[in-house]
Amino acid sequence: MNGGQKTSLAGTTLKYFLLCATLMLFAGPLLWMLSTMMKTKMETYKVPPSILPEQLTFEAFDRLFTVQPLMWKWIQNSFAISIFVALGAVISSSIVAYGFSRFATKYRDKLFPIVLLTLMIPPSIMMIPSYVLFAKLHWIDTWLPLIVPAWLGGAYYIFLFRQFFLTIPQELDEATYLDGGNRWTVYAKVIMPLSKPIIMTTIIFAFVNSWLDFLGPFLYIKNNELFTLSVGLQMLIGQTSQDFPALAAGAFISIIPIGLLYFFAQRYIVEGVVLTGSKG
Repeated sequence: MNGGQKTSLAGTTLKYFLLCATLMLFAGPLLWMLSTMMKTKMETYKVPPSILPEQLTFEAFDRLFTVQPLMWKWIQNSFAISIFVALGAVISSSIVAYGFSRFATKYRDKLFPIVLLTLMIPPSIMMIPSYVLFAKLHWIDTWLPLIVPAWLGGAYYIFLFRQFFLTIPQELDEATYLDGGNRWTVYAKVIMPLSKPIIMTTIIFAFVNSWLDFLGPFLYIKNNELFTLSVGLQMLIGQTSQDFPALAAGAFISIIPIGLLYFFAQRYIVEGVVLTGSKG
C-alpha cells in the first residue's frame, strides 16, 4: 500500500468517525428518550442508569393519559391550529409573492426590501402590542391570535415563494393571457400547480413552527381545554415531574408528526430550497 492509498484510507476513516460522532450527538438524546419511555418508573432511578430497558413496557403511556385526561384534546387542538396556520401561510404568502414576482410596478423593488426588514424585528418586541391589540379585539382565550396572523402573510414565506416564482418562465403567463385567462388564472392554473416543492416546504415549516410554538398558546389561551400540546406538556412536567417514562412518552408523542412530515416530504424540502436560491 503506497503513501497515497494510506492517506486516502486515513481520510476516509476520519470522515466516517466524524459522521458517527455527529450522528450520536444528534441521535443520542432521541435514543435515550425512546429507551426511557419503555422503562418502568423504578428502573429510571437505577445508578448507574441502563441504556436499554431491562423489560419492555408501555405503561408510561397509560400513566400519561391517566394523569392528564385532556391529552387527546390537546393533540387535536395542536393539529387543528397547525393545519389552519399552514394553510393560511401558503395562501396569503403565495398571493403576496405572486404580486412581487409578476407585477411590474415602480414600488415593487422598494416594498420588497421593507418586507424582508420585518424579519429583523425580534418577536419579543411585538409581544406586548400584539397582546393589547388582541385583547381589544376580544380574541384572548381563543385560537384567533394563533391562526389569523398566518393568513396575513409571513415575510420568510413570501421570500421563499417569490424566489421560486421567479424561476417559472413568464412565457407561460403570456400563453395563458392569449388563451383568455387573467392574472388569477395564471396564479391558480399555472403558477401554483408548478410550485409544489415550495408549497410543501412552506406547509412543513409553518406546521412545525405552529406545532412547537409554546409562547403564543401560553400567552393568549387561559382555558385548559383550548391548550395545545406544547403547553399541556409543560403542565405535565409539574404534575409528573418524577415520572420520567411518562414525560418521555409525552415528548415522543409531540415529535411523531414532525418526524413523519420530514420523512415523507424531505424530497420537496430539498428541491424547494435549491430552486428558491437559483434566481435572485
